[in-house]
Amino acid sequence: MHGVVLWSDQAQDRAVIWCEDHGDLAFYRGQGSDAGAAAGLTAGDMIAFDLCEGGEMRLARKPRLVAQESHPTLSRALRQAGVNAGALPDTSTDMPVATSVASENEHSGNVVPFRAQRCAEIA
Repeated sequence: MHGVVLWSDQAQDRAVIWCEDHGDLAFYRGQGSDAGAAAGLTAGDMIAFDLCEGGEMRLARKPRLVAQESHPTLSRALRQAGVNAGALPDTSTDMPVATSVASENEHSGNVVPFRAQRCAEIA
């Protein structure tokens, strides 16, 4: 499968990937033989990866860089499309507010809330 990295955390070796089939997002969590594979991957990079189904989640394994920064504005464009459709609040003019704990229905900064049962497997 091919996809574009929407978000990555190199320190925790994790990434969120938009897949070429436009299905659910794929989540990468480095562990075992995959550990460190996301090092150097940044939002906008096109990658190839093996796709596994884990419960209700799509999991990416063995990510490989295809093209660096091939889609550098994709994350921003998807967020703006959500704002334009009324699915996300427009935070472009809001000042970020630091909170210790956000409620389950609250959007805070650039955090996208996921249902608890879908997060349990990647936490």
